[in-house]
Amino acid sequence: MITKSIIQYSLVILLIILSIFFYKEYLGSEKSLTKKPEEINKNIESPITVENKEATNTIENLKYVSEDLLGNTYIIDAKSATVQENKANQIQLVEVLAKIIQKNDEIIYINSNFADYNKDNNNTIFKENVSVKYGDQIINANIINLNFSKNLIEIQDNVYFKNNDANIKADKIEINFESKKLKISMNKQDDKVKISGKY
Repeated sequence: MITKSIIQYSLVILLIILSIFFYKEYLGSEKSLTKKPEEINKNIESPITVENKEATNTIENLKYVSEDLLGNTYIIDAKSATVQENKANQIQLVEVLAKIIQKNDEIIYINSNFADYNKDNNNTIFKENVSVKYGDQIINANIINLNFSKNLIEIQDNVYFKNNDANIKADKIEINFESKKLKISMNKQDDKVKISGKY
């Protein structure tokens, strides 16, 4: 009977000691629950500032390949790409090389410093030092809008067209890559397209 009582008292004392230890270690110490501002700043490697309004993700050496219903293959390569969290389908590309490989194996090459690429429909806006090479034709411009919905390449702003026979300066050139038709125009009706070359 005495042994049983000793065991019970020992268990109660052990329980009390463990409770005190637990309280001091986890509940009684303010240090474990709160940290000074200096301690918090030490643990954050790159604090978010008010200026970083939109979080972004960067991808290196990106490549997209797609094929349309007409059998054309579109390949776009970029040195880097940035995806914005609130616009997951819109990608901003840097140092871009694109190819449209048509079903007859003719290739349209497009280069630019930057581009805005839409993953959903492959539409791409190329910007800064843009050039298009198609057969013996080379076109330089500031902006090229590649619209797969319309099968159209719209080339605008400081457009220079060159082939074996002519040099052309215009405001806008449109190329339909299904019909291969080319349309050269100016923004204002009074302005004229400047053409020089062999006649």
